[in-house]
Amino acid sequence: MNGTEELKILMVALRGIGKTSLLAAMHEEFNKTFERANLQTWIDDTNTLRAIEECKSIIKNIDPRLQKQVTPTQPKENPWNDQGFYFEIGSSGKKFMQLRFTDPSGEYFNPDAAPEQKEYIKRQLNECDAVVIPIDATALMQKKTGRVSHGEIGTWHEEKNNSQRITQLLKDAYSHVESPRLVILAPIKCETYTRTSRDAESLLYQVKISYGELLDFFKSDSLINKVAVVITPVQTIGNVTFSHYKTDENNFTKFYYHKTPINAPYQPKDGEQPLRYILLFLINVFLENKKQILHKEKESLERLELELCTEKDKLENAKKEFEEKQRLLNERNNMWWVFRTIANLFDDRESPYYTVKEQVEQKQAGIQEIQTSFQSSLFKVQATQEQINAFNNALLRFAFGSKNSDGFAIIQGHKWLEFPQSIF
Repeated sequence: MNGTEELKILMVALRGIGKTSLLAAMHEEFNKTFERANLQTWIDDTNTLRAIEECKSIIKNIDPRLQKQVTPTQPKENPWNDQGFYFEIGSSGKKFMQLRFTDPSGEYFNPDAAPEQKEYIKRQLNECDAVVIPIDATALMQKKTGRVSHGEIGTWHEEKNNSQRITQLLKDAYSHVESPRLVILAPIKCETYTRTSRDAESLLYQVKISYGELLDFFKSDSLINKVAVVITPVQTIGNVTFSHYKTDENNFTKFYYHKTPINAPYQPKDGEQPLRYILLFLINVFLENKKQILHKEKESLERLELELCTEKDKLENAKKEFEEKQRLLNERNNMWWVFRTIANLFDDRESPYYTVKEQVEQKQAGIQEIQTSFQSSLFKVQATQEQINAFNNALLRFAFGSKNSDGFAIIQGHKWLEFPQSIF
């Protein structure tokens, strides 16, 4: 994996669930999350970034009863024109990797989406390193008569979250997966359901049973060691609570919330948690590849060093032979020209001299080439070690701040979500 290789994260949910709101809550934590890890970021302005900023602006100024809604991401004429939100990560002014968050229109995930939209989602799922699945926690946790009981599934869960559709899309995409992947199930609008540890654990349980088919699929023999799965609730607004629901004449159910207190500010909570796990996973994958590169480069360095010593010995022997041929030629050239001409007829000393001279020059050029390769390989080893050290340090900080209780859980794939020991 090259130092600036792009790593891709895809937001996966149907329209209106809150993909952009979740991205906004994550984006709110970007600066301090990376600063604490001693990492630098370089962010490019894109339509997705502007949509995130617009989303945050709406939520920050939203009315007490949350009447104003964030405009869902609109379908594009050509889905491939969506650049997503991307930024580069590095240390000490050096860029090491690029991350791209893609937030496609929820309509692309519909069964009746246009063929080019379906193909776009299929390829994105096949190519992305991580997917984030926002889950409407209210739809998951509420029924018509109140909150669900233990083991029940919310009345509007399938209508809003469409877990069966999401499950099938991921089954199709991951049936022949080769590289490590991360799946984050992120309950959002969950302020009402995370007030206490008991509430949060109940939310976690509901996610597990409601997405049981998908989680069982990830536990299959072919995926258990390749797919990491994490559940990370995010309070995308903060200081709000579920109030009631209304179903209109078209049988569409809308959920209503209100701020607590009424003048509460925009204060998302745990928006950094999906980001932490994404970075833990991607950096671990990045480091795994870097360690393989480092191992190969060190082997190459040892081989070149041995080859350099061998060729230098050969050059010394060639130089000695050249000096001897030069001595014999000089001795011949110092003879009287008549005797020299006769001697040259029986013993040519000029041709061997030039042959050996050419061999010496070729060996010198060969050694120069090996030395260039050696320096290049040495530079790669040093640069790779520098990257590994920088990201090992970052992993420590990301790992120490990651939650794994009170509604948060690593379901599988711990090896991709921990900080490694030093490899030196």
